[in-house]
Amino acid sequence: MKDPDDAVGAIAYVLYKRDKIAFIEATFSTHARVPTPDELKVFHTQTCLPAKIGTYRAQAEQLAEAFLNAGVAKRVQDFEDEIRESVLNQNVSAVLAELKSKKGLGAWAGDVVGNLGVNILTIFVIGAVFGGFQALAKFNANMERLFNAPVAAEPPAPVVTQPTAPAVNKP
Repeated sequence: MKDPDDAVGAIAYVLYKRDKIAFIEATFSTHARVPTPDELKVFHTQTCLPAKIGTYRAQAEQLAEAFLNAGVAKRVQDFEDEIRESVLNQNVSAVLAELKSKKGLGAWAGDVVGNLGVNILTIFVIGAVFGGFQALAKFNANMERLFNAPVAAEPPAPVVTQPTAPAVNKP
């Protein structure tokens, strides 16, 4: 690693070291000994091939990207939480201010007068509807009397009579 600002190169170097440790552990568990200097030289030669270095760099880029994405996602989540909390605090402050303004006797009296007005208006509307039906009934009755129209009444119920039994002739 030649550039100290090459983060991907640093991660690639860590991946190389991880593989070297795994090689040493595998040699020890298989042969019950540490690798010889020649074995380490072969390992080093194989891992320093351009293709292997490219693989280390590609893995390092993936790790760096995953790390950055996780960091950005965390920061975005923290920012959203801060905004949500700020908005919530503003809403709570507005509600508390509204409640404080309602605590006074004048605010209470205003609410009572407003509710009383709504109730009186409701009574007038119901009375007007009822009075309208009564006025319509009187109007219809006056029109029928004026034009001598019979008052609509229910038709009479049909008269049901018992059938008479036919006369029986006795011989």
